[in-house]
Amino acid sequence: MISRKYTSLYIASNKKQLKKLNEIILSLVKKPDSNILIENMFRLIHSMKGGAATMSFKKTVEFLHTLEDIVEAVYNGSLKLNRKILDTFFDTVEVLRRNLESIGKNGRQIALDKQMAVLRTCFRGQRKNASVRQKANLSQKKTILNDLHIDAEIAVSTDHLNTLQNLCDDLLIGVMQTKNLAKKQGLADILSLSVETDTTVNNLRRELEKLRIVPLSDIFSSLPYLVRDIAREQGKTVALDLEDNDLSLDKAILDELIEIIIQLLKNAVSHGIGLNQKNGRITLRAALVDDSMELLISDNGRGINWRDIVAKAVNNKIISAARSKKISRKELDDLIFMSGISATENTDFVSGRGIGLSLVKDRVQALGGKIKVTSLPGKGTTFVVTIPLPLSIFRSLVLRLGPYQLAMPLFHVTSVVRPDKLINLEEQKWFTSGYHKYRILSLTKKLSLRSLKPLSKYVALMDYNGKHLALPIASNIQERELVMKKTPAALKRLDYIKGVGVTSDGQPILILDISQLSQ
Repeated sequence: MISRKYTSLYIASNKKQLKKLNEIILSLVKKPDSNILIENMFRLIHSMKGGAATMSFKKTVEFLHTLEDIVEAVYNGSLKLNRKILDTFFDTVEVLRRNLESIGKNGRQIALDKQMAVLRTCFRGQRKNASVRQKANLSQKKTILNDLHIDAEIAVSTDHLNTLQNLCDDLLIGVMQTKNLAKKQGLADILSLSVETDTTVNNLRRELEKLRIVPLSDIFSSLPYLVRDIAREQGKTVALDLEDNDLSLDKAILDELIEIIIQLLKNAVSHGIGLNQKNGRITLRAALVDDSMELLISDNGRGINWRDIVAKAVNNKIISAARSKKISRKELDDLIFMSGISATENTDFVSGRGIGLSLVKDRVQALGGKIKVTSLPGKGTTFVVTIPLPLSIFRSLVLRLGPYQLAMPLFHVTSVVRPDKLINLEEQKWFTSGYHKYRILSLTKKLSLRSLKPLSKYVALMDYNGKHLALPIASNIQERELVMKKTPAALKRLDYIKGVGVTSDGQPILILDISQLSQ
């Protein structure tokens, strides 16, 4: 019996191969006459077959050999690549994914006879031309093992990565405390050792962060197949345009984000694109905006019928009939995310509009993000999801307000100035410095500390997202390096707090959310 270690290596390698296979098939949709793509597809299947043979997965070997024969027939011209065969290729990738999942869970292959029969119905022609095996320089004398390429990889769960991250953070805080103590007591040797250890720990953290980072392209690559499959089930033709801008994201966030993306894509296919629409198209775009990631999911479909949404809200007693006549634009946009609002009479397992969008909003907010929708009848619908990027180690401006010690990341601050005199700026709307007017952010109002009447000693000036902002500070200020920790559940509902940072002496400090404060 093959050990679990080699099974894990096989699964890791096969996942990458299936991803590549899916990408090749997607490229064939656009370039069905490309012999280079067909040859690459053959090489990849041949390698996958070798891996399955090594693991003694006989059913998988036979299945891949049948697929290999079809690709060879396409290459030598005895079989024409058409829509039916491309659909079969996509279905085959999904069957191979399910098979790999079963092997990972219980070590068993799934029944492949049905899909193998489908593959054989595609194979009609005779191999008249030179074999793709010869043209691709794959010698028949080579054993299957010679074509086996397995990268040395292991799968690490997000929970294990989180545990390692927390231990590394605690180690870093301990080194920072030792370094501070050595400075105070003049222990030069200990200080020198602490500095070296600090460098090592920071290098360790960087390597750990690399493990957590996943390119968006790895996740996005399978989405065109998902959209295509859903559209085909509903008798629609829909294209998906992807723009990942070469971005990467923390795996823990990406695991949550992909569910949000999939739900919005399902809604776009099911409810956005019309049944008889010929040019159905969805765009998924990811971009960095300030310190956040912005995801745009847009379709060119029929748009949202807002009158129907309002009518359903009244019918389901979400709002009153009187209120519906005075509803604001913002309230109207928010209705689509309320549980019980559905654009169709019967929601289905594919789209789940109503409950789906309600859960989408909950998940976005759990990540500290926001979701907005814009839609015009006949023009399509656009959802914009904004997720703040997590901080790690960062320089901050630390201040005190009443019982709270607060901090703001220094990259937000353009300068810190002193007012001409001690004055309570919290009651004012504007602060002028040089030739610019800055809108004042009142922490006493935002944090419900209205009984405080602080006299401002400093003002932190910011240019945030095109806005000139001023934060009055009544206390002394410090510049400190903080380590970002996981936000406690009790703080996640606080609109103006981004999370908790820890100083070198282990003191927790609340991090202000400038995005929320600037609203």
